[in-house]
Amino acid sequence: MTRPVFSVVCVYNDAETLAGWALKGLKEQALGFEPILVDNTGGAFRSAAEGLNHGGAKAGGEYIVFMHQDVRLLSADWLRRAEVLLRALPDLGAAGVAGMTKGGSGGLFRVGAFPLENRAVFVYQGPEKERLESGINSSAPVAVQTLDEQLLIIPAKVFSAAGFDAATCAGWHLYGVDYSLSVKKLGLKAYALPLPVWHRSTGTLNREYYGTLNKVIKKHKEEKVLYTTCGLWRTSVFLNLADLFLSAVRGQLGRWAGRNKSGAGPFINRIKMFLGAGGA
Repeated sequence: MTRPVFSVVCVYNDAETLAGWALKGLKEQALGFEPILVDNTGGAFRSAAEGLNHGGAKAGGEYIVFMHQDVRLLSADWLRRAEVLLRALPDLGAAGVAGMTKGGSGGLFRVGAFPLENRAVFVYQGPEKERLESGINSSAPVAVQTLDEQLLIIPAKVFSAAGFDAATCAGWHLYGVDYSLSVKKLGLKAYALPLPVWHRSTGTLNREYYGTLNKVIKKHKEEKVLYTTCGLWRTSVFLNLADLFLSAVRGQLGRWAGRNKSGAGPFINRIKMFLGAGGA
């Protein structure tokens, strides 16, 4: 039996969403693939890492695509084009469709910000299919520091050596960020591919996110600053909290002066979630 180029792993908890989104795009693909659907409707897996590792262990393809149930590939030749791009990357550790490059924008009042110039994002998002703004537009893969989790592609040989870290990423957030940084330690790179997808969810940052974030920044302290699609973070909890506090003060002063409608509120909420998640 010929080995498939791609195995596609999807952990799902909603069969209707799976059929209308992930499977809808996959069934249109001109290139055959191995589907591996991991049913989590009963909550058997407590984290994305656990479920994806379970599915990945069954994969027989050269590359493993890990995708959310509400992500749709936007062209019938998506997998064919992905294969061409991936085979040209000898140092590939992981690939995705949304990532952040490293460098710049690391000054004061930047914690939690989304520096546009670092964004390599090839995604339409939400029910209205809004094109997410990207500061880097390229027809070639873009080397990034971290990748978003909505869709990840990992060479099978890399995944067999290093799966997702279920201890660090014990929930449903940041496992793509952690994996991108982990393969770097193996001498490999992460890339954002210029292959658009449509992601229905807009995502939320809750206490679980901040709990995982605290573990990720402690694991990858050597990076100094993490550039993620959900914000820029320092690999020092103290500096993150200090920056958020100063931003809260600046926001409140701006509100009193009539220049800022939100004031200190958003920054205070982030501080509370950091602390509530065990950040200090």
